[in-house]
Amino acid sequence: MSKNIKLKCGIVSIIGLPNAGKSTLLNNILNEKVSIISHKVQTTRTAIRGIFNSGHSQIIFIDTPGLLKPRTFLDKNMTRSILHSIEDSDINIFLCDVTKKEEFIKNKLLKELILSNKRNFLVINKIDLLEKPNLLSSTAQINASYDFHQTFMISALKNKGIEKLVSSIKNEVPEKDWLYEKSIKTDQKLDFTLSEITREKIFQLLNEELPYSINISSNIVDKKNFLKIYQNIVVNKKSQKPIIIGKNGEKIKEIGIRARKDMEKKLNKKIYLDILVSVQKSNSS
Repeated sequence: MSKNIKLKCGIVSIIGLPNAGKSTLLNNILNEKVSIISHKVQTTRTAIRGIFNSGHSQIIFIDTPGLLKPRTFLDKNMTRSILHSIEDSDINIFLCDVTKKEEFIKNKLLKELILSNKRNFLVINKIDLLEKPNLLSSTAQINASYDFHQTFMISALKNKGIEKLVSSIKNEVPEKDWLYEKSIKTDQKLDFTLSEITREKIFQLLNEELPYSINISSNIVDKKNFLKIYQNIVVNKKSQKPIIIGKNGEKIKEIGIRARKDMEKKLNKKIYLDILVSVQKSNSS
C-alpha cells in the first residue's frame, strides 16, 4: 500500500458469558469459520484471533472463552486468557444474550471488567428472540447498570446488525500499520484448526456426555493430491473412551465423517482422516 494512505488497525476483544454467541459473531464478521461452535459451555478454551480487512482498516477480533467463576485449573487459565486479551485491546465488545440479561448484569467478574476498562461497546445479541418492547426495556436496564461507549443490537445467528457494528468499530480503531498480511484470516496454526474441527463435532454429537477438557492432537502429512491427518483424542478417564467410540464404532465413525467434510470444505483439498482415541496415562480409572 502507498505510504500516503493512512492505515488503521485495532484489536477488539469479544467478551461475554458462555453461549452468548461470541464465536458465531466472529465467524459471521469474517464470513469464514475460524472459531468452533456448540451448545456446550466453554467450547472456546483459548483466545481465537480472527483478522478482518476492509479498505484501509484491519481489525483483529479476539474470541475469548465464556466468562465463568474459575473453579478448576483450566477455568483459571481461560480467565487469564480473557484478561490478557483485554489488556491488548483498543475496544472491548461485551456481548449479552438478551434472554439472560439478569445473569449478565449480576455477574461479578463481568462487572469488574466493564468498570475497569474504557471504550466498551455493549452488543445485545439474539434480538430475534424478544418482542421489540421487551427488547428495548432489557437494553435500557443493562445500560442503566453500566456506562457503555456505544450500544448495538444484533442477531449473530441471523447476521442482523453486524454491518453497523463493524462500521462503528472501523471508525474507532487508531491509525497505525497493519499487523497481518491481507490474506490472513486467523493466526491459528493448521494443526490447531483441524483439532478444533474434530472437537466441535464431538461436542455436537455427544453434548453433555463428555467434559470439555478432552484434548486432540493432529499430525499432518502432505501428500501430492491430498492431506493425510492422524488425530489422537485424549480423554481423562477410561470410562469416557467407549462414549466417544460408541456401539460398534458408530460414534467415532460419524465424528470422523463430519470432521473430514468440514476439513475438506475449509482447505479445498481431499482429506484422509485417521482418528485414535486414548486415555490420559495419569488417569486410567
